Amino acid sequence: AEDRKKFPTTDIYVTVWIVVFYIFFAMTCWAAFGDSVKTALTASLPPGTFSTTVQFAYSIAVILTFPLQAFPALEVVFHSSKSPSSIESWKRYIIASLITILLSMVAYVSMDFLGIVVSLLGSMVGIPIALVYPPLMHNVLAKDASAATRWLNIAVAVLGVIVMGAASCTTILSWNKGAE
Repeated sequence: AEDRKKFPTTDIYVTVWIVVFYIFFAMTCWAAFGDSVKTALTASLPPGTFSTTVQFAYSIAVILTFPLQAFPALEVVFHSSKSPSSIESWKRYIIASLITILLSMVAYVSMDFLGIVVSLLGSMVGIPIALVYPPLMHNVLAKDASAATRWLNIAVAVLGVIVMGAASCTTILSWNKGAE
């Protein structure tokens, strides 16, 4: 019970420090590379052995952590209350493999437009996850919340939808500017 009381304060501190770190990291990268910084920071490194080694190590890290990153999404897709049978397991493996192949093809095709793809994903997926779903879920879960809190949650969700639309439109309108 005591730990529950500490959670909101801890949550605020952790969130603030994460944002401070991101701002510091972004400013450091911008100071180091200026306006020529690319979407993938490893592409901004000066050519040479060190740059190639960093890019190779990063690629290996992404490949090896992909199953871990994909696991939660695949669990949602394949949610079942019972343990899967042998045939169901094989279906899961085949579908997961097809999803991985599809994502690989999308990555390959959109490789030169990474900034645009990241912007589009951020606007259409990231903004709703950050601004739309949490307040709506809070309204569903916190039945005893005040009317002011419920309306504030709705206002934040509506603002999130507006921001999502604006960011998506801006990204789509800048699509013709081409690759990095």
